[in-house]
Amino acid sequence: MKRPGVSVSDDTILRHLKRQVALRSESAPVRVAGVDDWSWRRGQMYVTIIVDLERRAVVDVLDDRSATRTAEWFRQHPEVEIVSRDRCGLYAQGARDGANQARQVADRFHLLQNLREAIEAQLSRVHRPTGRALLPVGNDDIAAMTPRLARTWRSSDC
Repeated sequence: MKRPGVSVSDDTILRHLKRQVALRSESAPVRVAGVDDWSWRRGQMYVTIIVDLERRAVVDVLDDRSATRTAEWFRQHPEVEIVSRDRCGLYAQGARDGANQARQVADRFHLLQNLREAIEAQLSRVHRPTGRALLPVGNDDIAAMTPRLARTWRSSDC
């Protein structure tokens, strides 16, 4: 937290977040839940954060990132109708086991990430050599073209 200039520790923020979740535990039922993992530093301890996407409020913070714990949470909340999640197989399995009545959808961030990856893959194919050499077009080849195509070819010839 030093990098963004916040003068409290990571543990203090996590403790505050969990306290807020405990205070809100008696709130309205969660119909649309967002599930994602969260870590202070990549590769270190991960936690699972569950958000009520309709109210834009953190509902719970689970101490680990596991399908079992996520499924337990969903079993305790049978009112969940939609689970928005990333591409993580753990959360897919947890939602399937704990909330099989809920529809699973990809969150916006990962939809855009999937789109970006698909566009990049397509563009990399466009610039890939086809293995065929482009041969110069002779007069005989132009004559074999349709008249309209031949006119276009001649007018663009440099």
